[in-house]
Amino acid sequence: MVASMTGYGQAESDPHELPQIKVEVRSVNHRYLDISIRLPREIQVVEDRVRCCVQQAINRGHLDIYVSWHEQTDDDLNIKVDRALVLAYHRALTEISELCSLGQSPDLALLARFPDIISVEKARMDPDEVWDVLNPILEKALYNLKKQRREEGARIKTDIELRLNLLAEIVAQIEKRAPLVLEEYRRKMEERLKEYLGLEEIDQTRLLTEAAVFADRSNITEELVRLSSHIEAFRDTLQQDGVIGRKLDFITQEILREANTIGSKANDYQVAKLVVDLKTELEKIREQVQNIE
Repeated sequence: MVASMTGYGQAESDPHELPQIKVEVRSVNHRYLDISIRLPREIQVVEDRVRCCVQQAINRGHLDIYVSWHEQTDDDLNIKVDRALVLAYHRALTEISELCSLGQSPDLALLARFPDIISVEKARMDPDEVWDVLNPILEKALYNLKKQRREEGARIKTDIELRLNLLAEIVAQIEKRAPLVLEEYRRKMEERLKEYLGLEEIDQTRLLTEAAVFADRSNITEELVRLSSHIEAFRDTLQQDGVIGRKLDFITQEILREANTIGSKANDYQVAKLVVDLKTELEKIREQVQNIE
């Protein structure tokens, strides 16, 4: 099944349970698998497990993963008082008071305002406990992401198949036109020789020789055969499962190569115009292929 590399997946924990967890996963196209993870500080101990889980689920694309985690309880908070620093500040303030003959002792409100006197730390969390709670939410978000990527991939596949049909029609027109090119070349060359040389009779042997040289130089039969073969290979690959984006991109390049060769060898306005139409549709296919996993 064709899957896009663009998508979004989200999952949340039960709103009546703690901790409150929300996982969001956004993905865009990328040549390889590139993962960016943003976790709250208190659960960064499971970052490697999150990365491993994503790598098992997704093959290609740039992924941004956002996790929010709210305990909403004071059980895991640890309030620390730096006693040495408090005493040092108290002595300094007392010295200032005595020096200035203020007759005042430092009060609690003043001391508490000094930096680093009081610090709040969250209790260290057990990685296994964190992962047991986070993992189901992450997997659900990844499932929703993959579902959206498959839906987008189905739309891409439909569009590409329509354009492949157009390519096949254009190739058929070129095949139909190709045999006429030689006859028109021979006829035009004979008319020009008569016009420029003023001859009523032209040496047919020489004319046929020139036509044969032209035919050999402008023969596009092999290119047309390979072009049709590449289009069929593209169709077959679209029906495959797994990572097919790179293979489709390679086939697209091969189709473009044959189209360019036909355009340079044909020496015919109608064929050249058809090649332009073919390359226009091929460019639209290439843009779609860039987003396939």
